[in-house]
Amino acid sequence: MTFLQWLEASALSTWLKESSSLLAYPAVLFLHTVGLVFAVGPSAVISLRLLGVGRRLPVAPLDRYFPVIWIGFWTSVLSGFVMVAVDATTKLANPLFSVKMIFLAASVVLMVLVRRLVRRADESSPDWTRGRWLAAASLVCWAGTIAAGRFMAYL
Repeated sequence: MTFLQWLEASALSTWLKESSSLLAYPAVLFLHTVGLVFAVGPSAVISLRLLGVGRRLPVAPLDRYFPVIWIGFWTSVLSGFVMVAVDATTKLANPLFSVKMIFLAASVVLMVLVRRLVRRADESSPDWTRGRWLAAASLVCWAGTIAAGRFMAYL
């Protein structure tokens, strides 16, 4: 708890909380949102394709979107760390923070598993039943991550 209080009182956290500059907390929040868009957007497209939307679109070329997903993910993680630092004692005590982190961890695991499936799409028929389950679970976990993060402000 002492470390969290120190983190909240640090010069960076104080500036982010108290500054009226758009380069302070609003910029970090914007980066967090953009990161989520670039992580969840392409991930959702790939998941929807695995669920059968756009059947004419081949699956294998979707592999090229994973670097974009990872850049978005890490942008969101780094900006998320900064946002937590601003109000660490409150955010880490919020039960929805744990829910968000569980959904996020599951989303990452599912993203890795979906990529393995997408990479094997050119090989002898991948297991599309498994792919549909992974895709559905990925969509649910990303939605859970976003919802839990958004609802943290109200709990």
